[in-house]
Amino acid sequence: MKKIKAVAFAAVVMFGSMVSAQEPSGAPVNLEKTPWLKGVELSPYPTDLTPTLPLAIFLENGEAIPATVTEDIPLVMVADTAIFDNNPPTHANDQEIPNPRWDASTAVSWYFVDWEKNQNFNASVTQGLAANQMVVIPTTPTGKGSVTCHMARRLRYDAPEPGRSKVSYANSSGARDVRVLDITPPLCGLEINVENGKSGSFWPVEFPADKYPLPKTANVYFGGGLFDAVDREIIVEGLELGANMIVSAEQVAVNVAADAKLAIRVIGGDNYKLDNAKLKFGICTVAGGEPIPIGPINEETIELSNLEIPENPYIFIDASDTTGNRQVMFVPLKVK
Repeated sequence: MKKIKAVAFAAVVMFGSMVSAQEPSGAPVNLEKTPWLKGVELSPYPTDLTPTLPLAIFLENGEAIPATVTEDIPLVMVADTAIFDNNPPTHANDQEIPNPRWDASTAVSWYFVDWEKNQNFNASVTQGLAANQMVVIPTTPTGKGSVTCHMARRLRYDAPEPGRSKVSYANSSGARDVRVLDITPPLCGLEINVENGKSGSFWPVEFPADKYPLPKTANVYFGGGLFDAVDREIIVEGLELGANMIVSAEQVAVNVAADAKLAIRVIGGDNYKLDNAKLKFGICTVAGGEPIPIGPINEETIELSNLEIPENPYIFIDASDTTGNRQVMFVPLKVK
């Protein structure tokens, strides 16, 4: 689910307590613990009048936001609230606001809440349309989340002292529960260590990020002495991210001796949830389609001397996420 750059949210809610002999009493005071409050009555009302207005969120065409939305697909959402009215509210809870008037335009913020990770994520990478609209792009997959809009607008009202005024904020917020469907394949690579030899690793990176429409693409990075890339990285650009990621021998290869012993470890993962039960890696024959393994699968150590190596072998990584997106990458293996 990967960021939102949305309109900045500048809501400042000013709540406080005022000492007043005329206001009704709030919670009882424990004078043994707070003797300095003896004879003091605390108002249950905030010092500044801060009205809260209801807010409804729906799609541009007036329909309700669907329970499931798709990662990286933009939606135009609308927020309906009286905070945009010409005249500000005249009451905050049960208190009258004396001579209220708007003092600034409305500040708006849209974002997603990922309840599974207990995190907030920006919900848009574009500027808004009308003040109450936003092109929202859900970039972070989640099985349980919500799209949320918060607004704040500064208002001014008359103070008790003649000729003076006070500043406060009207606030408005709303949310709709959504599930964000994952459409990005896993981004898994391998770390390879040759016993008494060199080591290296390769891993894919989605590029450009949050690409839509499909297919998604990735650059594959190779680093380490095994790829003659100690002080630099070799980059294979523009592979389609999915089940047929083939690196050509002219671009880069794993060069090892025929009796080499390889220690292999999976690196990377998925932007949502990797299905570890479907994870596979090892050595296979021709690249493309379903990998045909040669020798052991998912073994952390592979001794090449125990295998019958075909003419054009590959090291492969086969990974799927819980949504069903799949990544299979083939890297040439050259045996000396």
